Amino acid sequence: MKRVLFLTLVLTSFYIRSQETQSTTIYLIRHAEKADTSKNPELSEQGIERALRWANYFEKIPLEIFYTTLTIRTQQTISSVASTKNKEIQFYQPATFSLKEIAAKHPGKTILIVGHSNTIPKHINDFLGEEIYEQIDENEFGNLYTISISDNKVHHQLTKPK
Repeated sequence: MKRVLFLTLVLTSFYIRSQETQSTTIYLIRHAEKADTSKNPELSEQGIERALRWANYFEKIPLEIFYTTLTIRTQQTISSVASTKNKEIQFYQPATFSLKEIAAKHPGKTILIVGHSNTIPKHINDFLGEEIYEQIDENEFGNLYTISISDNKVHHQLTKPK
């Protein structure tokens, strides 16, 4: 009986600890290159190539949740990745979007968010509570922002393309 009780306590302890150490990872990227300067353009040929490179980059990363804005260029960028994972895409409005809400809604998940040069850094800075990341230059594509949340600790980094 003592052994059963001890085993139950050990297993319960491991279960509780595993729940506490859930790691949530959020990847954020800007849409790939636009075909033109119109209000809602598609991706250019170069942008399509970049979107495919993102699909290749994320191939072995177990992405579970996908968010993007309603613009054609963000949808084309995220579709290249989501389709390889056979996952649905959720849409968001940049003006009301909150990374805190996303992290709370999807604990322990791995998430990809595609947005815009002026919104991705803002969302991250709002989440972190300080101005760390600058707005992305209009001609800059390929930045990867990563936020990891584990044990109530937040780690973040920016990886620039080579």
